[in-house]
Amino acid sequence: MNNKLITLDCDDDVLLLQKDTFKVSRLKELVLQQICSKWENHGVHDYSTQKAITSIPAFFQQLSFSQETIKIDEIKFNLVTDCQILKINGQGWQKGKLKIQIYISNATKDKYKLCLDFCSDEPDEPESPLDDIRKMIQAEAT
Repeated sequence: MNNKLITLDCDDDVLLLQKDTFKVSRLKELVLQQICSKWENHGVHDYSTQKAITSIPAFFQQLSFSQETIKIDEIKFNLVTDCQILKINGQGWQKGKLKIQIYISNATKDKYKLCLDFCSDEPDEPESPLDDIRKMIQAEAT
């Protein structure tokens, strides 16, 4: 795997996750629905009493220790999974990793932010020293 992350900003590219395919736009939509639902509608439970103690947003509003309290303005989740991508520019299927970054913020008007990045399993092609000479010859020919 190379370390070059490509941000998936073309909503028409297609991702293959195990056996299911999704357009990038649809995957973003589904991930945000799941995060919003789980974040807002589920609570933190006391498993001994089987009762909700608090909501997840309230649970993550602050950290308290000793006499200190730190307010939490943003939480970031990173998820990485194997995938394949089919870009609309016609390069065929590429194997790699899908990195999903989810930001949940209490400090901004857009509470949820989602970024999808792709990292190819294929190593980057090293640029040949002859490429510059080929470009010069092609430029002279035109």
